[in-house]
Formats: sequence, structure tokens, C-alpha cells
Amino acid sequence: MSDRSDLRVRKVQYSVGRPLLSDIDLTFRSGELTALSGPSGSGKTTLLSVMGGLIQPDQGSAEYADQDMWLGTGDPRQEVAFVLQVYGLIPILSARENVSVALRARGVDPEEADERAAEALARFHIADLGDRQVEELSGGQMQRVACARGFVVGADILLADEPTSELDESNRELVLSELRREAQRGAVVVVATHDPAVVAACDAHYMLDEGRVVDHIEAVHLHGADPARHRAADEVPEPDESEESEPEQSPAAQEPAPVTAPEETDDWAFRRPADD
Repeated sequence: MSDRSDLRVRKVQYSVGRPLLSDIDLTFRSGELTALSGPSGSGKTTLLSVMGGLIQPDQGSAEYADQDMWLGTGDPRQEVAFVLQVYGLIPILSARENVSVALRARGVDPEEADERAAEALARFHIADLGDRQVEELSGGQMQRVACARGFVVGADILLADEPTSELDESNRELVLSELRREAQRGAVVVVATHDPAVVAACDAHYMLDEGRVVDHIEAVHLHGADPARHRAADEVPEPDESEESEPEQSPAAQEPAPVTAPEETDDWAFRRPADD
């Protein structure tokens, strides 16, 4: 990891038919776990996309270590890792291969990448699923594979979009603990969420509505007041055997609903729409 830097969003505006982000000016600090909340369509995913360099704002910029996050290609910088709400897993690969490919793309030797991928799956209590194809996994299992893939690279910036939406309470606590661990090693960690329990576990909170920041809770570290919120990773309980009773869905049910217009949701931004 490079020297610690904050991720700064400066006067960002972005529109596609209507304003999706309006005058966003925020700082996301390294070493902190920050929540983005707001209703569907409020701009959370679009803001993550700008912060990660997937889309170019109409005005303003996102910067890290004095460098613009937008490279001009729609590809994220090497410093960035995503956990996507739509998972983004490759159906023809196994769970382990889906994690390994993120390392191989960064030049890691294939054998080492496979070993680290197996360790990342174990981190999320799914080591036994490494050889399964994506279509054989439940929604919650796919979500944890997506987390393993995002976390395994040890990025300076980790942007997670609803990373606990499919999880039961035990696995939600596990993912929150691992997000905390990423922040503790010095990463900028930002989580878009609808879950009040996730917001409560974070150090800072920004609320969006119709593309604007409507509320901001200054960073408050709650470790002393409520240590259960930020328990260490080794204190997270192992899921009981009933965990795999997560509702299994058919592959068709696991697919995200088609987005017909950006007005209805903000997760379209990860799909890299053509520039208007």
C-alpha cells in the first residue's frame, strides 16, 4: 500500500437526462469506514462510480494522492477495488477462479493468485465452495465471493455497494468486521448501504437524496462506547450450520432486474453507459 491519502470529491456534478449528482464535495479518509446511505436512485452507486474512476463527472473531480481518478478509459486505477451490488462474477469460472482473476489481472503469478484466492474465500467462511461454479451458489454465497475478490488485492481504496444485502446477521457481522480490518490497515473504505446496522458500524456517514448530500454525521469513533460494533475479526462468530439455509434462488432469480432508464435506479453506472 502507498502512503496514506484521503479520497477527495470536489464539486462533482453528473447528469444523464437529469441530474444524478449535484455539487458533491466530500472527503473520504484513509483508515476510516464510511457509509453512504439514501433511497434507491439517490446517487450512491453513481458517486462510487465517479470515485472509482468508472465514469467521468460533467464537472468537478475525484482525486487520490493528488491524481485524478478518471483515467479517460472507464477503467479503475490500480489503487481501487470494487465490491459490486450486481456481483460481477464470471459464470463460466469457479468461485476460486473468480477471486484469482483479480490478482492475475494485477500481474500476480497464477499459482500464487490461486493460493491467495483460497485464503480470501476462507476469510469469508466459504473455502469449501472454491470449486463450485457461480450458477451453483446462492445469492449470499455469491455476495461473499464478490467480497473475497474485492478484498484480496489489498487495494488502497475499497468501494463496496450493498455488500451485506443478501446476508444473514452472522455473515453481515463477518463482512463488517472484514471491512473494518481493511480500514485498519489504512485503506479508504466506503460502503453504500440501506442497512441502518451497517451505518451504525461505520465511522462516518453521508446521506444522499436526489444526488445531493442532505445529511452528514461527522466521523465518530465508537470503539470504546460499543465495542461489539467494531469487534476484531477473530471475534466474529463462525456461522452455524444453518447458515447455508440462505434462500437458494434459481440463476434467473439471481440476475439483477434489467434497468430500463437511469431514473429508476443508480446501479446502472457500473454498466458503463455510453457517453451522452
